[in-house]
Amino acid sequence: MDENIRRQLRHVRVSDPAVRLDRFPDFFIVGPQRTGTTWLHAHLRFHPQIFLAEPKEIFFFSRLTTPEHPGYQSNDLGWYLQFFRDPPWRYVAKNLLTLWRYRELYQPCVRGEATASYAALEPDIIGDVALLNPHLKVILMIRNPIDRAWSHAKKDLVRKYNRSVADVPPAEFEAFFRDPYQRRCARYVEQYDNWSAAVGTERVFVGRFDDIATRPEDFLLDVMRFLDVRSDRKYVGAAVREAINPTEASQIPACYQGLLDKLLSEDLRRAEARFGLSWRR
Repeated sequence: MDENIRRQLRHVRVSDPAVRLDRFPDFFIVGPQRTGTTWLHAHLRFHPQIFLAEPKEIFFFSRLTTPEHPGYQSNDLGWYLQFFRDPPWRYVAKNLLTLWRYRELYQPCVRGEATASYAALEPDIIGDVALLNPHLKVILMIRNPIDRAWSHAKKDLVRKYNRSVADVPPAEFEAFFRDPYQRRCARYVEQYDNWSAAVGTERVFVGRFDDIATRPEDFLLDVMRFLDVRSDRKYVGAAVREAINPTEASQIPACYQGLLDKLLSEDLRRAEARFGLSWRR
């Protein structure tokens, strides 16, 4: 690693000066949560030219500054890079799969990670990422922020504890919606600006959750073209129109709809104006 890069890093630790950056990701799939990152990861992970880290979410950059977090594991670059190399058994399995599906060998030319929470990283942490790879590409998934917040609440407060919506005290929902992280999740314009300031607007692809429902095949091909890998419909799986990681379908109760409108209407308006969308109800 270049010593100049090592000196400029603010949060990432480099314990081994000989660490190589050739396995550092070429792209990130970022969320925030409940915007379709799991769906996108599932449909890109077996493309013969794409390596995606397993597990899906590593959380390395989103936990750099919170060593007290129960999920924190390391701030060392060498630890992180271990996730970007196929163990022999997985390399063989991927080759067998791509040969069976596409009559092609597995020959990845881009490496990526899909951690939804990277969408809301602070600018100084994004700065570390850009130092490590100034040519990184970012796929920023966005969704109507009110629908996203409701879906996230159902996942974390309802499904996680095997409850119904009626079982959750209103105070829990309100605290969830007002949480500072949840508020940052709705600021798509800020997320876009922070990432594009670091890597350039041409390297940030804004993906719409709505496209997963209305045009999933074409959306996947758009992403493949953005990543500069072969874009062919043969790489679009038969399950492309099936939901992945869904929560129970339910309308937002009026009491929570009013609160979310109050909290997120300005974020919704800004996103609509910036990205040319129409999410108004």
